[in-house]
Amino acid sequence: MRISVITPVYNGEKYIEETVLSVLDAIGDSNIEYLVVDDGSNDQTLEILSNFSNRIKIISKPNGGESSAVNKGIENASGEFLLVVSADDPLFTSEIFDGVPEYFDQHKELQVWYPDWQMINASGEILKRVIVPEYSEERLIGRFLCLPGPGAFFRKSSALSIDGRREKWKYVGDYDFWLRISRLGTLERRPEVLAQWRFHDESASIGQRGFRMFDERISVIEEFVNDYEIENKMKRMARAHALYFASLLVFHVPEIKAKKALLRAFFIRRGLIEESQIRIILYILLTPFSTKLRPIISKYVPRLLRSRK
Repeated sequence: MRISVITPVYNGEKYIEETVLSVLDAIGDSNIEYLVVDDGSNDQTLEILSNFSNRIKIISKPNGGESSAVNKGIENASGEFLLVVSADDPLFTSEIFDGVPEYFDQHKELQVWYPDWQMINASGEILKRVIVPEYSEERLIGRFLCLPGPGAFFRKSSALSIDGRREKWKYVGDYDFWLRISRLGTLERRPEVLAQWRFHDESASIGQRGFRMFDERISVIEEFVNDYEIENKMKRMARAHALYFASLLVFHVPEIKAKKALLRAFFIRRGLIEESQIRIILYILLTPFSTKLRPIISKYVPRLLRSRK
């Protein structure tokens, strides 16, 4: 057994059965392990999972957050190569498993192999296909782009060597994980649409989470560039982009200090923030007056109303 699939779940009664069935269907007769880590659910999740107890490994733990559930799965997985499938993101093809061990065996420096993916709605209808950029340090670190998304395989040994995900991060745990694992070797894009991410009311709603998310987007980069040897130009770029993406949360939480973060970003960058857009910059700089134009802005920039992966 060389591959293990991990699904962390907390109160996932709405989608967990669909996801479990999709993974089992994709696995088929393959020698692939499937672990579902219940993070202290208090709905019908465990009852639903019990229907599959002869086909999946169920691990229960007290509630500690998604990162702690993923870490529990990593610790208990038997496979060398791991895939995390979120509780509301069903698989749609068995091809995601094709050639995974062989490819990692052939590329000894490879740490993460991530595919393109598609966005679906609550009903499972495809909204769009996302072609992910090729990996580069500038994109992952400097431009604050979380390149690996749904469908990304990684080495268990590498995950353990960096102590898995840092459980203190509630909203940037996956990004921090990819940042740190990138220090061990290479990441590579797999140019096929092989996974999906579900966009629904729960995933889109930021609300009261906005202030903590704002702080985490800034802090995750600050800690990373301080903990690792990153050249100064890349540090400036990374800090500026973290501040810029944090400021975008003003579209959800008008009270955050978006204007201050944006101005600081430009000061640090000493030039153009590559991922920025002029109309977004103007919106932020003109707050609170521009909030009256939010319906118009959101019409032309709908992606800002979605949580960033």
